[in-house]
Amino acid sequence: MKYIFSVPLSTVAFLLLFSAEFGYYLLILQTGIVQYHHSILSEIWTMPVGGMVGLVWSVKLYPNRHWLMPSLLFLQLILSLYYASANELALFLLGLISGLTAPILIAMVPRLWVAVVALAFSYIFSTYVFDVPAIDRTFIALLLSAVAFGASLLSDVQTEAGKHGTVSFHDLRNIFLWLLLDATLFETLSRDVVMHLWGDEGFVFTIIVFHLVGLVVAYHMRSHRHNNALLLVFFALTYVAYASGSRYSLSVIYPFVISYYNVVILAKLIHLPYPKIAVASSSLWAASGLGLLIALSHTFVIAWIVLAALFFNYVADMVRKKPIFCPILKPFNLNTGGSL
Repeated sequence: MKYIFSVPLSTVAFLLLFSAEFGYYLLILQTGIVQYHHSILSEIWTMPVGGMVGLVWSVKLYPNRHWLMPSLLFLQLILSLYYASANELALFLLGLISGLTAPILIAMVPRLWVAVVALAFSYIFSTYVFDVPAIDRTFIALLLSAVAFGASLLSDVQTEAGKHGTVSFHDLRNIFLWLLLDATLFETLSRDVVMHLWGDEGFVFTIIVFHLVGLVVAYHMRSHRHNNALLLVFFALTYVAYASGSRYSLSVIYPFVISYYNVVILAKLIHLPYPKIAVASSSLWAASGLGLLIALSHTFVIAWIVLAALFFNYVADMVRKKPIFCPILKPFNLNTGGSL
């Protein structure tokens, strides 16, 4: 209890900022606008374009983040007044704001636990109000924007001091593919009248509980060297649950997986220099857009192919790294073709 009250106000403010903006993305950008426009891509295409432009532009504007974040969130608050019926320009601006703020927020994370608690608040709130129709989410958009704007005035902006982490192409590829598997399944479920979960009152409590369980487990396992293998198993179980038609099984494993991979990704990203964070963040918009296209084109088999490719790639990596042991001969490394 003493530790809780010793948390600086700026940290609490950042926690609320991160939570509100993540909730805004889930409830407004990812689902609200798409639902209102009935998934008609010709009406909403400017939003993802704005997101990608914002990500690229954020690298140049990052040094001005002290005034940039409040300014962007104030504009988001204004645009939220008519978010659902926004025209192409307004949708572009909403995407631009998200593209600019998302990587900056990741770079600002002071400690991983702060982001984990923020995710918990976002998942609880977003799941609880998910059944609110898109046309009626204006109040939610205004509330989340107001909280984010107010919190941005009090939150402390972290510097890049000490951030010298690296991310490999292998890591970037995995992040994109995990996001793609999630986006494809979520977009498919939201259009499946039989298997949909979010928005169904019978699954609200289960979804919230296993989101939280996933966050806690992932936080303690964040540095585990077998996280790639674990995520592969978790996603496989999720897809099997979907294929089997078991809504209850899906409501248990899927929220857990979403929480788990988000923490694992954040644990990698928060230690990177800003340009690398912006590059990795581009996976979010790219995977979300591709997942929506797969769902709308009813080509879910592509997601199964991606999952299979991840599996075979992981097995191939293990074979290349693992030496063959013979009781007579010296250990023989498959990668080099020579003795160890």
